Amino acid sequence: MPEFEILVKSVEGMRLSHESKEDSKVIFSLHASLSETERNPGSLALKFEIELNTQPAVAKISLTGTAIARGESEEILKLTTAKDGSDVPPILMQIYQKVYAIIYLLCGSLKIPYPEPGLLKTAQVRTDRDGEIPQPLQSEGKPQTA
Repeated sequence: MPEFEILVKSVEGMRLSHESKEDSKVIFSLHASLSETERNPGSLALKFEIELNTQPAVAKISLTGTAIARGESEEILKLTTAKDGSDVPPILMQIYQKVYAIIYLLCGSLKIPYPEPGLLKTAQVRTDRDGEIPQPLQSEGKPQTA
């Protein structure tokens, strides 16, 4: 199993409406971008950008950073290839799982609804190789317990 190192370089959260509360009903849309920055035998470095928006427009959250996967070349290839028709490469799932705690804390601080930890069933992803995958994910925001 490959090892992951996630380095978050920037985090931005904006509350767009003072009328929203943590239990407000919203729909989240997630947009992600992955760009390969370095490939060596046994490792792959990617720049990532994740943006969460809400409908109605109550908040916007953006994260950027670098993800490094280390392991066998075949394992790394599996991480970058979407499977089971999900259109989401497993490496993006790993990145989202690692940064979810940051997103959760930011939402609590801004007093806005929390996205679900399993938000990535399908998402709109832009990669260097295959362009944009045109299925944006929408999920209703629900308060989460820590």
